[in-house]
Amino acid sequence: MTLDCQADLFEVPDHILYVNCAAQGPAPKRAAEAGRRAVERKSRPWEKARQSLPAEMERTRVQFAALINGDPECVALTGATSYGMAIAARNMRLERGQSILVLESQFPSNYYAWERLAAACGGTIRVVTRPTDGDWTSAVLDALATDSAIGVVTLPQVHWVDGGVLDLARIAPAVHALGAGFVIDATQSIGAMPFDVAALNPDFVTCSAYKWLLSPDQTGYLYVAPRHLDGEPVEHNHASRIGAGPMTHGPGYGDRFKPGARRYDQGAADAMIHMPMAVAAMDQLLAWGVPEIGAYLAPIIDRIADQAEMRGWSVPPKAHRSPHFIGLSVPHPIVSDLDVRLARENVYLSLRDGRVRIAPHLFNRMEQVEGLFAALDRHLRQAA
Repeated sequence: MTLDCQADLFEVPDHILYVNCAAQGPAPKRAAEAGRRAVERKSRPWEKARQSLPAEMERTRVQFAALINGDPECVALTGATSYGMAIAARNMRLERGQSILVLESQFPSNYYAWERLAAACGGTIRVVTRPTDGDWTSAVLDALATDSAIGVVTLPQVHWVDGGVLDLARIAPAVHALGAGFVIDATQSIGAMPFDVAALNPDFVTCSAYKWLLSPDQTGYLYVAPRHLDGEPVEHNHASRIGAGPMTHGPGYGDRFKPGARRYDQGAADAMIHMPMAVAAMDQLLAWGVPEIGAYLAPIIDRIADQAEMRGWSVPPKAHRSPHFIGLSVPHPIVSDLDVRLARENVYLSLRDGRVRIAPHLFNRMEQVEGLFAALDRHLRQAA
C-alpha cells in the first residue's frame, strides 16, 4: 500500500508547520478521541468502563510485539526509556576491566545507567566517536573488532541528534560473537522504521511511545529477551505479583511474579487515560504500516537534505541516514533561540547538539519544504 498525505487524520491546522515528531508526536484523531472518552471514564471511575483497563494493557503488549516481530509475553509496560534502561542495566553483567560501548552524544537515558554500572563494576565506558563520513555502522564494527574487552553494547537504531542510522542487522552478529550484552534504544525508530527482535536477538529493547508511536507522555515499552524473564525488576509493585489472596480479605501480598515480562511493568502502568490513547494510536500505526510510513517520509527527508546541501550545510549522507528525520549542520553557530523565533511564525522543530533537527510525519507535505527553508533562511541570515 502506498500512503498519501494523512493530514485529515490529525488535528494539525494548515497554518502550522510541525516538523518536530522526534520530540513529540501528535496524537492521531482516533487517539485524541479515545483520550477524551478516557477523561470521561476517569471522571466516573465507578462505572463499568474502568473494567476494560486490563484488556487494554494486554492489547498494547500485542500491538508493540507486532511492531517488533516479537512475543507479547516479552513486552513490559514502562513510562520512559530511562526506566527500561534501568531494568536493562540491573540485569546485565559486567566484569571488572570490561567496557560498555556507546556512541558519542548518545541520548542521556541510554548513557547514565551505563556510566553508573561501569563505575560500580570497575569497568569503563567506550565511546565510538562520530564518523566523518556518517557511517556509524562501520565505526561500531571497527570498535567491536578491535576490543575484546567489550562486555555490553548499548546503541540506538537511529542517532537522536541528526537521524544517522545504524545497521543493527550487521552489528548484532559481531556483538553476539563477543558474547557481549546487547541493549537497544529504539525510541527514535520504532513506528517509523522496521525493527525485528527475532533477527537481532537483543537482551533488551526500550522505546518511549510519545514520539513515533504517537502515544501519550509516560507511555513506553520494554522488550525483554526470554533469557531475562526471570530477572530483577527495579521496583516491586502489587500489580506485577500474583497475590496469595484477594485484597478484599488481606494485604494481597504474593511471592510469585506474573508470567512473562509483566514482572518489569512500571507501577501504575494501568493509566486510565493513557492506555486507551496508546491502543488507538498503535491501531492507527498498524493500519498504515511502518514500511509505508517510512516510504512516505523518505522523499521529504531527501528534499530537505538537498535543500540543505545547496546552501552549503552538512547532513548525514543518504546511505547512512534514517528515512524519517534529519539534523542539519549550518556553517556558523546557531542562535540558541532559533526554535523560539521560528515558533512565532508557526514553524516547529528542535535544536539538538548544534543541529537543526527536522522530523515530519504523515500530516506533512512535500510542498511545505519550501516554506520551511524560507523561514530558516530568513532567521539564520538575521542571526549571522
